[in-house]
Amino acid sequence: MNAIAVMSLTAGVIAWVGRTLYVWLRGRAAIQIIQLHDRGLTHRVQALPPGSRLVERRADRSEVVIEVGGYFGGRGGGDD
Repeated sequence: MNAIAVMSLTAGVIAWVGRTLYVWLRGRAAIQIIQLHDRGLTHRVQALPPGSRLVERRADRSEVVIEVGGYFGGRGGGDD
């Protein structure tokens, strides 16, 4: 094979491996950040007294409302 072709192929493989590693590490870091956020939310909810409400605003402007020890209106497990 031509030396230029071998060098081009080698450079392409190195670039592909580098990009794949970067994407994998970035995805892994994003998952760890989400897990830490959820763990923090769990600890905050556990520290609240019964009857409390926690409103969590997300980056996409959606809201999650968590009621601690509240009535769920027949949705979910409990002694209905």
